[in-house]
Amino acid sequence: MIFIITLLTFLFYYFASLAVDKPRKQQIFILCFISSSVVLRDIINITLNNDYYLYYNFKIFHKPDGFLSFLINEPYLYCIYSIFNNFFELKSDVFLAMYWFNFLINTSFFIWILTRRDVEVFKKMILFVLYYFVLGFVVLRNGPSYILFSLFFYYTFRDFKFKWVLLTPFMHISSCVILVTYFYRNKWYYIVTMLTPIILIFLFFLFSKFLHSLPAFESILFKINYYSKGMKAIGLAHKVFFIFVCCLFLTGVFLYKERMNHPILVTTMLVYTLSFFINPSVAHRFSPYILFALLLAPFSFAKGNGKVIIVNHLTVLLFPVFLYSLFLAHKNSLFLEWFS
Repeated sequence: MIFIITLLTFLFYYFASLAVDKPRKQQIFILCFISSSVVLRDIINITLNNDYYLYYNFKIFHKPDGFLSFLINEPYLYCIYSIFNNFFELKSDVFLAMYWFNFLINTSFFIWILTRRDVEVFKKMILFVLYYFVLGFVVLRNGPSYILFSLFFYYTFRDFKFKWVLLTPFMHISSCVILVTYFYRNKWYYIVTMLTPIILIFLFFLFSKFLHSLPAFESILFKINYYSKGMKAIGLAHKVFFIFVCCLFLTGVFLYKERMNHPILVTTMLVYTLSFFINPSVAHRFSPYILFALLLAPFSFAKGNGKVIIVNHLTVLLFPVFLYSLFLAHKNSLFLEWFS
């Protein structure tokens, strides 16, 4: 059952992407995609996703014990938790509602991508197969942050302002690193970008004892220790994904030449590369920024380009990757439910 609904969800999105120049036909496929994705969300037990109990047991999501704690500990998720906590008595029901809310945001975002006429089909499909499940079925804090940054990248590349991205530090603190791209028009941008992390690291070590003494920083320090512990080994999957991102970026350099010198693309790629050699797991959390920036950039091929049309149609072969991303985002017991 899960396999069939997953296949239908993928195919409906694929055909909706191809029908971008046929609005009525695309609307039908979008409605089918919404229906199948809702069914898929309903039949997959939310407790099977890899991060569920980390949120449920408040390990990577904390209740604030004061205003400072609320302000610096990514208050977005706690606000969502508090809202649903007023409507449901059982904690499990509260988290179920939170996951459904996150699912609706994520699905709406990918439908928005579907309707972009200036983004090629193969780019839409790459983003869909890589991030639909992780953003909509697993992460609750960083998912909305990635989405706001994606909107920021898209509109900024097209000379529109998008100030909602300034809310991202209240959703996931790691977004502060990428938020520097908001100031890319400043003539001192690259100098400030290089000096800022050095200064922050210096200040952190200088005031580390003081920060450790503040209860408000306990959850942040716990997250840093949790994600860094035992995650320094570079696995095959990390290497393959790193090579994939680098190849995609280098392909952009080959095709678009100096247009790839955009500060947003340079910064996101630099952050991803440096973080990979520091901690591959952390780099994986920064990878959506470079991929969404790169694939939503206004680098379009000539309409009707035969090679691009072929590549667009061949993206149907990405289904195994889509399937893999589903199981990568969930516990192994999902395999049992597949055959049940």
